Amino acid sequence: MLTRAFAPLTFVALALLTITTMSREAAAQDRWAAIAPNLENSSTVVWATSKDQAKKLAVLACKQVSSTCADTPASTNGMDHVFAVMCCTDPKSGCAAAVGSTREIALKEVKRLFNEGGYAQCSLKSYFKAGTGEKG
Repeated sequence: MLTRAFAPLTFVALALLTITTMSREAAAQDRWAAIAPNLENSSTVVWATSKDQAKKLAVLACKQVSSTCADTPASTNGMDHVFAVMCCTDPKSGCAAAVGSTREIALKEVKRLFNEGGYAQCSLKSYFKAGTGEKG
């Protein structure tokens, strides 16, 4: 009889545990990192709960430290990803960032962006970890 009385409580506890676990998973998926590079290489990674919000914040953060910010930030919801920041000087000065699961992939992607745009005289400025914003 006592077991029967606790059955509804067991069900409620199990439901709450399931909801809590699902909420944590959803929250983990709702973190976006973004960076808008600049010629001075002084940009930082920012985070938000949506891709659009992260991109907007990245541009705002860049504009606080530079007047040479890229118009299109790179973004990812993979906190283990890496941003590669590269700047070029020909035919005009400009910087861009790309993201990848490794440094090599991020570098390949940013090189592809500049090659497709007809840029030359490019140099890698830095790598940033998406999850921490740490350079390197």
